[in-house]
Amino acid sequence: MVFQSIVDFLKSIKNALLNSSFIRFCLFGIINTLNTSIFSSLFGLFLQDNIAGILGYILSLQGAYLLTCRFIFRSKSTLKKYNRFLISYIPSFLVYILIHAGALGALKLSQFWASFLAVMLSGPLTFIIVKIYAFNETANKRDKYE
Repeated sequence: MVFQSIVDFLKSIKNALLNSSFIRFCLFGIINTLNTSIFSSLFGLFLQDNIAGILGYILSLQGAYLLTCRFIFRSKSTLKKYNRFLISYIPSFLVYILIHAGALGALKLSQFWASFLAVMLSGPLTFIIVKIYAFNETANKRDKYE
């Protein structure tokens, strides 16, 4: 029974990641990754590197939300969904911070490449959480009536 549960879990992960929404998420993720890297680099001109990386990440989330609503899940933008979207990014953000700091410190990467690497590695986790928590059908149906 435990083995079947593991198999079912892995199948659900496979189904969540191998679909057109995930492919669109990856394509728009490239845009968001570049935005994060560019914003981080610009903030890095006058702020400490880790703070610049965090601010670049947060600023790029605004565009990511709009792209996610419009093109990935084809959903109406609402304040409630926006809040769920931001909450969905917390686990990914923690992964991002750890990888970003490690890439800057241990790997001695530039601000741009540290941000790029961190966003690329935290992307699949983000997609799964955003899909389930922020844009699931049950939540979307509730939003129409609230």
